[in-house]
Amino acid sequence: MNEDDNQTRGKDTLPPRLLIADDDPVVRSALSAQLRGDFEIVAVATNTAEAIELAGEHRPDVALIDVEMPGGGGVEAVSRIATSSPATRMVMLSGDESREGVIELLSAGAIAYLRKGATAWEITKTLTEALKARAPQSPRRLWRND
Repeated sequence: MNEDDNQTRGKDTLPPRLLIADDDPVVRSALSAQLRGDFEIVAVATNTAEAIELAGEHRPDVALIDVEMPGGGGVEAVSRIATSSPATRMVMLSGDESREGVIELLSAGAIAYLRKGATAWEITKTLTEALKARAPQSPRRLWRND
């Protein structure tokens, strides 16, 4: 599947293909239940290596990736997935809201960042907006000083 297939898929009746990567089984289960209606969950990963492997195998349209996973964490996952599945849009999920941490994630190839505790509506909206993004933007343009 190429990048155009991924972008067209989100506009058709088929739901966008989603990879969820989080080491917490409760979070994985909750995210799967909350997002199942709007996305086709093609894979669920429990660590960094598994996220990288599953992204290469399934080529999801979008991936929701926890920053603090065993085996290298979100930054490692993002940089490797960006190489193996360049059409996959990556959204990071973390409790770390430091400016430096967010900029590092966006610089590694993530399209967007969500804080843990975001509502299902916020997650769905961010994933949907990430699907519309053509390429990662400058981290400075994505950071908001709220």
